[in-house]
Amino acid sequence: MIDYLRGDSFLYPLGFESGVTGTPAAWLLAFLLATGCIAFTMKNFPRVGQTWREISFLKGLSLWAAVGAAVVEEAFFRRIVMDGVMQAGGIVPLQIIASALVFGVAHALWGLIKGSVHVALTAAVATGIIGAALAVVYALGDRSLAPCIAAHFLIDAVVQPGLVLSAVSGEWARTAAVGKNAV
Repeated sequence: MIDYLRGDSFLYPLGFESGVTGTPAAWLLAFLLATGCIAFTMKNFPRVGQTWREISFLKGLSLWAAVGAAVVEEAFFRRIVMDGVMQAGGIVPLQIIASALVFGVAHALWGLIKGSVHVALTAAVATGIIGAALAVVYALGDRSLAPCIAAHFLIDAVVQPGLVLSAVSGEWARTAAVGKNAV
């Protein structure tokens, strides 16, 4: 059994005590994932591109939320889900799939904000892909959460305020409908 309570601080199980942990490959993949996700989101959701540099109460609040979400979600979706599957005998590809599925389903909430099943499914697929990539980072990084938390924080800090505004305003549903009709 993996002992998450080793060490004397809260930071040890997160991969930040005694220097930052994880492999260089995991950090590189985490950086590429964050920049790619941010670029894709800005291109496809105009509100995100418009709001990411604004200084506002929402942006300040979103930075605190990004810290919390990155730590809590990575601890749950990567550490608890993946390590739980591993302890049950599941191999790494199964751990990645489980983590991605749970992450995607949990984030379907975005579509439900405006009552759109199509947007919920789109959000589940998009975040499931991100979840799979973060799961690969976790496995590649010797099961350190540090690179995952850093990537998750960057993504949320930059795109979350714009995504919230897109979801609340209905822009996300309109963007998804245009994409659906283009296919």
